[in-house]
Amino acid sequence: MPQDKTCKTCSQSFRIASEDERFYKLFDAPHPTKCPQCRMIRRLLERNTRTLYTRKCDATGQEIISQYHEDHPFPVYFYEYWWSDKWDAKKYAQDIDWNKPFFPQFDELRKRVPHMSAHVIGPTLINSRYTNCTGYIKNCYLTFEADHNENCYYSNRIYHSLTCADCLNIFKCELCYECIDCSNCYNLRYSNDCENCIDSYFLSNCKSCKDCIGCINLRHARYQIFNEQYTEEDYKAKLKKYDLETLEGRATLEKEATEFFATHPHRNLHEELNENSLGDYLYNSKDAYYCFDCRDLEDCRYCSRVSMGVKNSMDYTAWGSSSEMMFECAACGDQSYNLKYCSTCTSSNSDLEYCLQCTGCKNCFGCIGLNREKYCIFNKQFTKEKYEETVTRLKKHMHSTKEYGEFFPSEISAFGYNESLAQELFPLKKEEALAKGYQWTEREKPTHNSSNKKNLTCTSCDQDFRTTEPELKFYKQQNLPIPEKCFNCRHEERANKRNPKFFWDRKCDKCNTEIKTTYPPETKHPIYCYDCYKKEIN
Repeated sequence: MPQDKTCKTCSQSFRIASEDERFYKLFDAPHPTKCPQCRMIRRLLERNTRTLYTRKCDATGQEIISQYHEDHPFPVYFYEYWWSDKWDAKKYAQDIDWNKPFFPQFDELRKRVPHMSAHVIGPTLINSRYTNCTGYIKNCYLTFEADHNENCYYSNRIYHSLTCADCLNIFKCELCYECIDCSNCYNLRYSNDCENCIDSYFLSNCKSCKDCIGCINLRHARYQIFNEQYTEEDYKAKLKKYDLETLEGRATLEKEATEFFATHPHRNLHEELNENSLGDYLYNSKDAYYCFDCRDLEDCRYCSRVSMGVKNSMDYTAWGSSSEMMFECAACGDQSYNLKYCSTCTSSNSDLEYCLQCTGCKNCFGCIGLNREKYCIFNKQFTKEKYEETVTRLKKHMHSTKEYGEFFPSEISAFGYNESLAQELFPLKKEEALAKGYQWTEREKPTHNSSNKKNLTCTSCDQDFRTTEPELKFYKQQNLPIPEKCFNCRHEERANKRNPKFFWDRKCDKCNTEIKTTYPPETKHPIYCYDCYKKEIN
């Protein structure tokens, strides 16, 4: 039977459905004490994707770019050194103190074990040091949460893409610029929610379109401008008049397109090829409930920002990639299986609980930074029999202190709320964050030192920013104007164009049926249910 509970963080009521109960039994986990949104926010605190600092590597002394400021209490190793065999995290092993709660002991270990400077699959990065939360990339710069890309700049959450810049949530794209939530597109610019579109500008929710400008909800169209058909000759003449090689021309067309899009219907949710699922920006998934920014899920609940084949998982945020049986985990992935309450564990882990930054490990509990180890607790080696016996006792101990079943407390997070993804997706003021028990970090502004750059001043925040030679070459080759805003302000503008991670109940503006949507109640453009939207665009 469904149960109603009160979140201990926000004091809001939330329901534990019978489908949730199945997962708690599957993972042998107690019921949560926080609502789904507060659980997501806590996991997002583990993810500092874009705030980078210069500091010294504590192993080599070289100056490095790091997600950790130099005032963090633990050592930080440059990721290439961290991934090497030159150090052993087991030398930091500590005994269990049965007279103390688990989390304070884990925090003691956390403050002693070296952390990797950036959360990356180190051996797979080529000429891509100014990135974070990345793997399998080449010649990428200030690109974050990205895998399998080459020659990409100033982008977030891009996958299998080539020569793209200033993009957010794109998949299998090439030569795209200022695109959001697009897939399989080529030479597309200033567009959102598009698929298989080529050589076009300012499109919204279009598929298989080519040589189009300022269009919305089109399928298989060519030479259309603001949803009106043109001849090839007239189209090219009109495109030239828009003068999109200048900032002024781009701004004028963007304003016109935004006003035009507001008069057309939008579908209540951004989703495609899903079965028995509820989510936004959810694609190719089955039995996925309350999931955001995900694709290729099966039998998952309350997941966000995971993709590329995730199964049988709950409360799982960031990464994914052929992972299964993940429960209350943050930023873990790449061939992982049966992880519980873990953070930033990379590649080929299985049967871990309460672990941090472990790789290729199996049967470990409360460990940090281990590489290809098994049967360890607090980084200390045990025999298989002694490990199983001790873990059983430790879980009983944690139940007695009311720790087991809780994710790491927020004070253990290495990042302030304002440094983390939580601030981007669920923004709070400093006073609000502190009142909820989160940390807030105030440091000097991050710097990104590199050679061959030119200085500019952001027209939005008045901060100086720099352009790189590869970036300038990209603008020149693509006939694009040099940006007038820094990459942080550009990213913020893109992120703000996407819908919140929250569902509202409303009625379809066409047929009046009850629907769920992530468009806020104050949204003025028409919102249609799936059936009405499909009829509208066909």
